[in-house]
Amino acid sequence: MQSLNTTDAFNKLFISENLKRLRLSYHLSTTEVGKIIGKTRQGYLNYENGSREIGIFDLITLSGYYNVSIDVIVGNPFTLRNEKLLAFRTFEYVESELKEVMPITISTVHDDVICVKYDDLKLDFFWKTNTNQKGHDMIFEYYNKPYISKVFFNTTGGGHFYINNEPFYFNKAQAESIVFKGVFMSELIKITDIPHFF
Repeated sequence: MQSLNTTDAFNKLFISENLKRLRLSYHLSTTEVGKIIGKTRQGYLNYENGSREIGIFDLITLSGYYNVSIDVIVGNPFTLRNEKLLAFRTFEYVESELKEVMPITISTVHDDVICVKYDDLKLDFFWKTNTNQKGHDMIFEYYNKPYISKVFFNTTGGGHFYINNEPFYFNKAQAESIVFKGVFMSELIKITDIPHFF
């Protein structure tokens, strides 16, 4: 068991916990993350179990891959402090009466939400994932160009998605160029344009 009687030991614990949480949230194996930073499975695992201190180059590489700041990787994962918190004054129907209740809060502490702005009145939100969610609208890149559509795969490994309601077909080799970014979660539509609301 690792001793936690120094600042360095606590920092290693925080980094280890954050690395594991990020890896699991992306459904990656330790081998896959090792490849991302050019290390063996064990080389990466040494970071995640806290037996070796992670270098700045690997921190930068992983923060870029996970699309989070380095602070998210090195910060205390157990703190209640959350600077990425939105709170809304909230009303709810309780026994057929409209009453003010505890505020609804939305947290994006791990930058897991992608926002797509269509115009000043409509936003769509996507939950970050790098795997296709069958039957759901996805935000993804195809040959480095972003699209939003359901993506359908056939038994041969090819498939299709839609661009402006027209099907676009791809073969198995072209499917390798699809990089999933997120799955559709919700939309926000403003009826009235209130300056600086979003």
